[in-house]
Amino acid sequence: MRNKGWKWLLVMMLISGLLVLLAGSALAGDNPLRVCTDGDGAAVYAASTGSKKAGILYNGYGAHLSLDDENGRYELTLTGDYSVYVDPEKAENRTPSRSDYGSYDEWEQHMPSGIWLAEIAGENTPVYATPKNKKLIATHMKGSLVEVCGEFGDDYYIEDPVIGFVEKSALRKVKDLPYAQLGQGNYGFEDLPEVTVYASETQPVYVPDTASEYFGEPEYFSLLTKNKKTKLLWDLGDWVQLTYGGFIEKRFLDPDGDHSYPTARVKTDGKLNRLIVHSNNAKLVSGTRVYVAAKTKEWAAIFLAGENGGITESGYVKTAYLSFDENEQIRDGGTRVRLKETLQGDEEMKIFPEWRNRKSGGELPAGTLLKVIGVYSSGSSQSDQSDDFLCETEDGRYIRVWGGERLEPLESTGLMATARQAVRMREAPDPEAKVLRQVKTKTKVEVLLRGEIWTTVKYGDEVGYMMSRYLSFP
Repeated sequence: MRNKGWKWLLVMMLISGLLVLLAGSALAGDNPLRVCTDGDGAAVYAASTGSKKAGILYNGYGAHLSLDDENGRYELTLTGDYSVYVDPEKAENRTPSRSDYGSYDEWEQHMPSGIWLAEIAGENTPVYATPKNKKLIATHMKGSLVEVCGEFGDDYYIEDPVIGFVEKSALRKVKDLPYAQLGQGNYGFEDLPEVTVYASETQPVYVPDTASEYFGEPEYFSLLTKNKKTKLLWDLGDWVQLTYGGFIEKRFLDPDGDHSYPTARVKTDGKLNRLIVHSNNAKLVSGTRVYVAAKTKEWAAIFLAGENGGITESGYVKTAYLSFDENEQIRDGGTRVRLKETLQGDEEMKIFPEWRNRKSGGELPAGTLLKVIGVYSSGSSQSDQSDDFLCETEDGRYIRVWGGERLEPLESTGLMATARQAVRMREAPDPEAKVLRQVKTKTKVEVLLRGEIWTTVKYGDEVGYMMSRYLSFP
C-alpha cells in the first residue's frame, strides 16, 4: 500500500479535525487519510461533480488528501488520470483510539481492514487508469497477486503492484489482509523460499511492476545493479513475483543464465537534439546505445550501462526515437573532450568532482579523454548553473562530470548555431564570468559542446560560452 506505516499521531491529528482547520487556512499541501468506517468502507464521489457517488474504498486503505475544499469534501488522487472526492470525517469515524492500547502493535491489531489479496484469473488481464472510459495502462499476467482496495461498479480498485482498475470477473480472492499486513511484501505467507537476483553494473536487471505489458508510459520499474537476496512470493512459470515488489524473469535467478537484453540506438530529429529519458533527468545524444527491457508500439523501458560499469541510468522513451536496425546509418552525436583539470571523485568513482563531502574514491587526472553522450536536465529553462554531463571513459565506464568549463572539446561538431537575440559570449559558463564579446541577433557561432544550460562555442578565433536558450540549433 502507498503511505503504509503512518505514525499514530497523524491519525489522531486527522480525527481531531486538524485537516479541516488546515483546509480552511492559507496553508497548501496534503494530509494522510486512513479509511476506517462503520460500514464496509468510505464512499467516494466523482471529481467531476463532487456529488455523484463513484464507489467505495475499503477499510484500511491509506493515501493523501489535497487540502482544497470542494463542497465540503477533499480530493483524493487514485491514479494519474482519476481522482475522487471524500469526506474525511465520514471516512475515519471508527478509528480506534491509540490511548486505549498499550502498544502500537496492539492498536494495529484492532484496526479494521476490508482489503483483500487477489489472484489475476485471466491471461493478460487489463489494468485501466479509470473505471469508466477504460484507458488501458498495463496488463497483468495470470496468477499475479494484487491488493484489492475498493469497489467501483463492475471494477475493483487495486494497488500493489500496479495502481488501477480491474474488472471484477478477472480476480479470484486468495485471502483477507489484516491491517498489519497491508503493503507488506509477504502478505502473511510463511516459509517463502529465499532467492538471489543476480545483477551487476555491467549487467543490470530490470524489475517491472507487471510481468505483462504497459500500454502507457512504463513508469513502474526499478533497476538492480547488485545481487539482491529476497523471497519468492508467487511462481508464474517463466516469471516470478517477489516479496519486495515487482516481477522478474526466472533466468535472472540463475547465476549462469542468459542475462542479456536487446539493444537499440538513439536517433533524433535535429543533428544536435537529445532524447529525453522520462522518469529520469537525462538527455541522450544521437547514436547512444541503450538496452531495451520492454516496449510497446509507442514506449520503451530502457537503461544505460557502460561495458565496464560506472553510472547506470534507466527510464522510458518514445520508440520512434530508437533504431533497432544495426545497419541504419545514424549520426554519432557524442563529443570527444579532455579534462582541463584533475577532478576528485566520489567513493565509487562515478561522480566528478565530488562536492557532497563524502569519502573520496580517488582522482581523475587532467588530460583524461572522455566522450560526452548525454547531459542532465536542470529542471528549469531559466537555470544558469553549470551543466552536468554523462560521459564515457576510454575503458568503457559511464561517469558524471559537473561543469562544462572542466571539459575541453577536441574537435568541432562542424555545426553552426544561430543567436536568437543579442547574447553575451562569456569566458566561463557562469552569468558573472567575464564577457568576451556581445554577439548580435542571427549571428552564427560554431558549436563545440552543446549543454542543457550553457553551450561551448567558437566565434572567429575565440572560444567561450553562451546560454543555450538564446541559441537555435540545427
